[in-house]
Amino acid sequence: MIGGWLLKVIIGIAVVGFAVIELGSPLVTRAQADDAAHEVANEASFRLRDNYTQATLDASCETEADKQHVEIVECTVNEKQEVVVKVLKHARSFLLDRFGATKDWYEVEASATAERR
Repeated sequence: MIGGWLLKVIIGIAVVGFAVIELGSPLVTRAQADDAAHEVANEASFRLRDNYTQATLDASCETEADKQHVEIVECTVNEKQEVVVKVLKHARSFLLDRFGATKDWYEVEASATAERR
């Protein structure tokens, strides 16, 4: 009697834990990607203060993106002379990233701008 009840509780906890991790992962990754985008934009704008070339911009964005564990989608300077960065980060998933309807939940993009200093 107690063994069956305990088994149901353990299975229930496992199912709830799986759902929390599976559905919470994109939310946590979105926050991480947003922070990383701001870090990349700030670092790139800082490095461009004395010498602006596209090569310098690309190198600084790639260097900081590697540190932040994100992929650069866009790294440009807009008409207001602001550095515009868009990054991509993959959220961890056990199951839902394998289905077409939910796959895009786990490919998280974030963008940020920073004034050239």
